[in-house]
Amino acid sequence: MAKAHDRWLRRVGRWIFTWPHSQRAALILAAMVWTAGLVAGRLDGLALMDLPYGPVLADGVPSTSAADVRSRKAVETERPISPQQRQSPKTLVVATEGEYPPFNFVDATGALRGLEVDLTYAVCAELQVTCEIVAREWDQLQPGLLTGDYQVVAASLRIPDEPTQDILFSTPYFRSSAAYATRKGNMDARASGPIGVEADTRMAAYLMSRGAAEVRTYPDAVATYQALSDGEVAAIFDEAVRLNRWLNDPSSRCCEMAGGLVYASTYFGNGVGFAVRAGDVELVERLNGALAKLANEGRIAELSDRYLPFALN
Repeated sequence: MAKAHDRWLRRVGRWIFTWPHSQRAALILAAMVWTAGLVAGRLDGLALMDLPYGPVLADGVPSTSAADVRSRKAVETERPISPQQRQSPKTLVVATEGEYPPFNFVDATGALRGLEVDLTYAVCAELQVTCEIVAREWDQLQPGLLTGDYQVVAASLRIPDEPTQDILFSTPYFRSSAAYATRKGNMDARASGPIGVEADTRMAAYLMSRGAAEVRTYPDAVATYQALSDGEVAAIFDEAVRLNRWLNDPSSRCCEMAGGLVYASTYFGNGVGFAVRAGDVELVERLNGALAKLANEGRIAELSDRYLPFALN
C-alpha cells in the first residue's frame, strides 16, 4: 500500500512539473495561503478552560503559567519598559497578572491571552493608542502602578466600596455575578432547596438574607460541588465564572447551570475595573468613555462570548 501511494505521489509530482511556471507558482501560493489559514485558525481557537485539575486550552493544549514563562524569560511582554513608552501619549502601558484564566493567562504559545487582554486591546483601539501589555506578579501590580512602571492595571481588581487614596478605578467593565447549579433536569430545585454554598462568603451572605430555602454551608468550593454531585443538596450557589469552570469538568456531567446570572452589588461588590494612579483623572475619564462605547455597541458582550457562555457586563 505504501509503495503504491509513493508511486501515485511521484506521478502527480511529474504531472505538476509539466505545468507552465505561472501555474506552478499559483499552486504554491495557494498552498501557502491555505497553510497560513490553518495556523491562524489554530491560534485563534486557543480559548482556555480552567478546570479543577489544571488549565487546559479548548483544543486540548495545556496552558503555561506566567511564572513558568518568566523563569524561561520567553515572554516578550516581560521586556523592560522604556521611559519613552511610559510618557508617550500614543502608548498605553497596561499590566496584568497572566495567572487568572479566562480573564488573563499565558497560553501554550507563550502569549498573553484572555478576556481582559482582548478588552484592553479594544479600549486602546478606541483611544487610538498603542497598547503595551506586560505581565507582572500579583503582589507587584499595584506597587508598580504607583511608581509609574505602567499607567493602567487590568487584572480583575475589584472596585472598592470606598475610594482609595492612591488608586482611581474606572467604571466596571465586568459586573460581579453568581449563579445556581442543579442536577440535570431539576432546575426548579434551586427554589425548594436545600442549597449548598461555601461558608463565610459573599454568596453565603446573600442566600442567608433571602431566607427562601434551607441553606447548607461547606468549608470550600470543592466540598460544595461534591455535595451536589452526591445528592446531599438539590442546588448550589457560587460565583458564576468559578461555577462555569466546574461545569466544564467531566466530573460535573451530573449537573447544569440553572437560571440566569444573579447580580447583587450590595453582596457581590461593584465589579472589576481598570486601576490608574489617583492623579490620572483625565486617563480614567478616557477609559470610561471607551468602555461606555464598547458596551453600548455590544462589543464587550461579544468578547465575553469568546471565553464564557454568558456576558459579564
